[in-house]
Amino acid sequence: MAHNGGVQTRKNANRSNSNEDSNQFSVLDDHSHSHNDDPRSPYYLSTGDHPGANLVPKILTDEDDDDFDMWNRCNSLVISWMLHAITPDIADSIMYMESASAIWDELQERFHQKNAPRIFEAKRCMQILTQGSNDVTTYYTRKKALWDQIQEYRPTPVCTCGEMKTLLAYQEGDRVLEFMVGLIESYTNARSQILLQDPLPSFNKA
Repeated sequence: MAHNGGVQTRKNANRSNSNEDSNQFSVLDDHSHSHNDDPRSPYYLSTGDHPGANLVPKILTDEDDDDFDMWNRCNSLVISWMLHAITPDIADSIMYMESASAIWDELQERFHQKNAPRIFEAKRCMQILTQGSNDVTTYYTRKKALWDQIQEYRPTPVCTCGEMKTLLAYQEGDRVLEFMVGLIESYTNARSQILLQDPLPSFNKA
């Protein structure tokens, strides 16, 4: 019963996927932060969408359960959604899998991008970023965005010991120094005055 319903859904999805013009989304687009804030995006998550949300009032426990038919219908529907959100070539490789959960795990393992490439790209951009013809505010905004991105991918561990305060102070000082390195020569005097301060001011104050 589950197999027939799932196969029928997959056949319908396969016929729909033959028209590549109707398939506008890619599973490889999970790294785009712009989707997170746009309600029109198919990847938009509202405040009510979280891992602990109860999607159904009763959890399926056995194939003989009275709710199995309903679960199977929902499972087939979710599979159809997933097949319509990926390219036909990718859909062909997973369309005969039995459950939406198995498909999701397969796609997650295949396409999930680790943090190291993202951190590398952010650090590369930070090294070449200078003020140039931009004003200080624009330069500051771009620099801070890169620091925040790295912080998101590699968050500071929680620690109650006193050494963490020292570590964070060093981190803040490094940000101030990196920011001043990219300033144009007209800020030489201001940069010299800041470097004479001990300790260095915070990044926002500098």
